[in-house]
Amino acid sequence: MRAAGFFEPWPLWNMALRRRSRLGFLGVVAAVLIGIMAPLYLATNHLMAWRATTVWDPSTSWDTSIPFMAWSMVFYQSLFFLFYPLPFYVMPNTESARRDMLIASQGMLSLSIISNLIFVLLPCEVFVREQAFAGVVDAHPVFVRAFEFQWSIDTPFNAWPSLHVSTAGMFTLFALRWWRGQPVKQWALGVMWVLMCLSILTTKQHFVWDLLTGLALLAAVWHWQVRRGLSG
Repeated sequence: MRAAGFFEPWPLWNMALRRRSRLGFLGVVAAVLIGIMAPLYLATNHLMAWRATTVWDPSTSWDTSIPFMAWSMVFYQSLFFLFYPLPFYVMPNTESARRDMLIASQGMLSLSIISNLIFVLLPCEVFVREQAFAGVVDAHPVFVRAFEFQWSIDTPFNAWPSLHVSTAGMFTLFALRWWRGQPVKQWALGVMWVLMCLSILTTKQHFVWDLLTGLALLAAVWHWQVRRGLSG
């Protein structure tokens, strides 16, 4: 693929572009993203859990001193009911918005591929999850079940950079772009993203390092890939 072509919409999306309706277009794009990102994440997560290898420890005193907050699982799970479906809620039904969506999706795939490579090459176990094991005992049964489900599908690896932070941030940036001139909506979404980012720490799913490197990777992909594909 030519360098210039890398920053343009890829042939991967041809089927989506043939869909005339907004929902049809978004549905195909979502199916492609889920079909690539979900198996990749689950495969590396369970591979690293099977290996049970930690090559370094990025934790600091902050990681153990940040309190466990069971109710913050609501914000943690907002990745799935708010941030990943954001384009369905927000994307205008215009050709330029469709192009934006494809550029955003290519950024999402880059975030996923780079992060999963790091998960495999430099794994570390999020041992602070033990604080959640102890703290959730006294939580409301709804939160107990939410944590048990989370732990059943997500082993304490695939730590850094946090895909919660980077992928939610990617769609948040595009939602802010589509909501130009609507500051109340922009601020509300920005606050929700910040709360979601903090929740990866208060649910004991991640280290502070994971948050910071998730932000750094988002900034890098945005600067060197996504920004070069935007039309204006």
